[in-house]
Amino acid sequence: MKLLRSFLTLLLLLVGTLSFGQEMSIEGTVYDTTGVKPLPNAIAMAIRIKDSLLLGYSRTDKQGKFHLKGFEVDTFSLIIDHPSYDDKVYFMFGSATNKEIKIPSISMPAKSQKLDEVIIYANKEPIFFRGDTLVYKADSFQVHENAVVEDLIRKLPGLEVDENGKITSQGQDVDKVLVDGDEFFGADPTIATKNLGAKGVEEVQVYEMENEDRADGEDEKIQVLDLKLKDAYKSGYFGRVSGASDFGLTWLSNGKDYDFNKSFYEGELLYNKFNGSTKFSVFALGSNTPRSNFGWNDIRQFGLDNEPSSGGRWNQGAQGNTSGIPQTMRAGIYYADKIGKNKKARLNFNYSYYNERLDAISSSRSQYFLADTVYYTEDSTRNIRESQAHRINFEFESPLDSFTTIRIKPSVNFDYSTNQEYDGQEFIDEDGNSTLATNAFNNYDGSGYTVDTRASLKRKFREKGRELEVIYDFELDNSETQGQLLTTSQFNNIPIPFTDSVDQRKENISNSVNHYVDVRYTEPLNKNFRFETEYQYENGVFKRDKVTYDRNGQEYTDRNDLFSNVFDTYRDQHWIGMKMVYEDSKHTVGFRGLVRDIHIDNINQITGAVVSQNFTNFLPIFDYSYKPTKSKRLTFKYRTNSQQPSITDLQPVPDNTNPNSIRKGNPNLQPNYVHNLNLNFNSWQVFSGQFIWTGLSAVFTDNAFASSTSFNEYGQSESQTVNVDGNMFSNLYAGASFPLYKRIISIRPNANGMYNRYTNVINNENNVTQMLTAGGGLRLNFEWDSLRFEIYNNYNYNNSQSSLSSFSNEPFSNQNYGFDFRWTLPKGFVIATDGRYTINQQPGEGFYDLKFFVWNAEISKSFLSTQNLVISLVGNDMLNQNINAARQVNGNVVTDNRTTIISRYFLLKATFRFNNNKTKQDDLKGWY
Repeated sequence: MKLLRSFLTLLLLLVGTLSFGQEMSIEGTVYDTTGVKPLPNAIAMAIRIKDSLLLGYSRTDKQGKFHLKGFEVDTFSLIIDHPSYDDKVYFMFGSATNKEIKIPSISMPAKSQKLDEVIIYANKEPIFFRGDTLVYKADSFQVHENAVVEDLIRKLPGLEVDENGKITSQGQDVDKVLVDGDEFFGADPTIATKNLGAKGVEEVQVYEMENEDRADGEDEKIQVLDLKLKDAYKSGYFGRVSGASDFGLTWLSNGKDYDFNKSFYEGELLYNKFNGSTKFSVFALGSNTPRSNFGWNDIRQFGLDNEPSSGGRWNQGAQGNTSGIPQTMRAGIYYADKIGKNKKARLNFNYSYYNERLDAISSSRSQYFLADTVYYTEDSTRNIRESQAHRINFEFESPLDSFTTIRIKPSVNFDYSTNQEYDGQEFIDEDGNSTLATNAFNNYDGSGYTVDTRASLKRKFREKGRELEVIYDFELDNSETQGQLLTTSQFNNIPIPFTDSVDQRKENISNSVNHYVDVRYTEPLNKNFRFETEYQYENGVFKRDKVTYDRNGQEYTDRNDLFSNVFDTYRDQHWIGMKMVYEDSKHTVGFRGLVRDIHIDNINQITGAVVSQNFTNFLPIFDYSYKPTKSKRLTFKYRTNSQQPSITDLQPVPDNTNPNSIRKGNPNLQPNYVHNLNLNFNSWQVFSGQFIWTGLSAVFTDNAFASSTSFNEYGQSESQTVNVDGNMFSNLYAGASFPLYKRIISIRPNANGMYNRYTNVINNENNVTQMLTAGGGLRLNFEWDSLRFEIYNNYNYNNSQSSLSSFSNEPFSNQNYGFDFRWTLPKGFVIATDGRYTINQQPGEGFYDLKFFVWNAEISKSFLSTQNLVISLVGNDMLNQNINAARQVNGNVVTDNRTTIISRYFLLKATFRFNNNKTKQDDLKGWY
């Protein structure tokens, strides 16, 4: 019998190899055991004999019919699978004369029926739902040898990965990536998808889970992608070491001519080790190229997103520093484990260090539109900033018993910063005459720290769905700065020109302490209804001491009371709310009513003036979700919230850092009230990968924070924040993805439209600015084996209308056309290139009118038997055209910015990747 089976297998393989180049077509009709009733939703799979590869699959329709096609003639087994019946198996001998096969009647065997003599090892259904969890069987999808998880995800219908590694499922963002249900080197680690081997994954699961760290107003659930590993792959290590340099061959401009050279470099070290629940990571990054701007995606990539998304006190993690010459060093460690007798307690710790320097040069031209005149300013700025930061985060979670869980999450940040800023500003009237010229130098040293500790206790009860959670959050923030302000202003175009100057030393001390308590209780009423109630309390104290000294001889001893102040804010808030939720298989409806009472005391410690405020708000929230099928979803959300003004907006002391634009706080500011509406629809087809999404969002704000600005005859301004009504923001968007030819080609159109309405006050008159934006784009993706190619375009048209002045009512547009190409060749060669052509347009000649093409390229060669040593030549902005330009419309001011950035340079890069399997370790995507 064994000899017969071996001969049969050899014969099948032989027939398969002689049939290469032609396509198969298999049709059939599936019935139940009676052979009379058609069987819908059975799955037909073609499994190649020689390697168990899934060649194709399809589901039967309502009439029980299926049609498999689109794969080459081969020798395979046709498996018909249905959960209520045993499998039906056919052996198919594909050939040039036997490539179209029709099976008119397939009767499924009953569950009790056994097959004698033949044992079939076959993949089960490659995609299915387990409850509300979408499950992909990883071995059912073909990927290249040594592929990583990201390569696997690209093959899964309905999942998309963009150029930064961001994942979407059915058009919706994946908020977190887990490995075997746990966080893997950070809260949302693309490091797992870009480094873990695809062959180690048994299942890819997509589902929703509770958003445990949600703030007030945030979604209660987030979408998660969970990688379930095979048992043999739950331990190991992997890493990467790389370095790149131009060896001092790049010449930079000082703004006039090319007169000095600068050696560019990039370096990277990454080591990760994991063994079951124990995970350890070390990383270091160093660079003085634009990659020094390590922002959110880099933090996610290395699994150490241990700082707020808004950055640190001096915006450590922001991506706004796209100008100048940067220099960055970042390093960190991460450790996670499950501890305790039964390994039920979870422990996470990470530390990171940042050392950054940026020498940034920028220029701008602004148009100011008043009721009776127009004037211009031309600005040039050089900013030299150095900063250091330490981030320490700790998390501990443990069950106290089978119903109770405690969670403690403290974090500490330390920041140090020095800043030197040189500003030149010239005011020009509508006749082209210079009316005012100012030069300013501002430098300061700053230091500070923040402490944030969150503790929660969650108690579940025997009654399913009944829960009690108590949360306490403590926040402490302290910062100090000391600096110097030197300004010189020349007033021109007047009968007697004159000069004014300022020479001051400034000291600022800010600190705040906040205590939050949150109690949540959930009570299930029946199978579909549940009741939730919540109480929150906040106690906050905010203090700011600002002192300014004028120069007297060689010392700064004369206190300037105009620019000095001590200001305190005390805030007490109480929230109490109730929520009713109805949920069934298709509908989820939730309504919450929240009553908030807030008491605020703003105290000017210098004058003794006290502004007391009391507000009581009703903050409703309504959610509705409709899921007619597993692959279609309609959601509607209406939310309200109220934000408090910052102490900077409240403190009644002028800020003369820019002597031509002085800001002063307003202690009478009231909290705003925001209405937020969102409507979203998405639909997808799991087998084809086609999906469509569309949405509408609108934000209406009462008591919005806006600027009230007054201008003098020279164009200088004084402003403060005031409350206004009627501000709104709305956005309409839509997109789709249409895969063709077995997902080799995909077409992705998108469209968007925005309407904004913003009110500010100019010389005591309300100015209403309405901004209309419309745009769209198209992406065409081609991905086949070793070749990937993408072309795209985007167009946006903007039209701004101001009620005070028609001079500013000039539309402008932005267009982008681009391509991305990557080709993996034999013998370890890879060619990659991308380009982007940008067109900024406005009527007539303008500072914003620009056209430039940025072209990057990389060629690499892999060495060693594992191909883990890669030598690359990288070219950035090969045509030396890159320009950073943007237009901002803010009330009655239109500003066009240009910034000096690093453009053309070339790097020789070496990368060595390693892992415990001593196999090929795929790298992250390019460096350009």
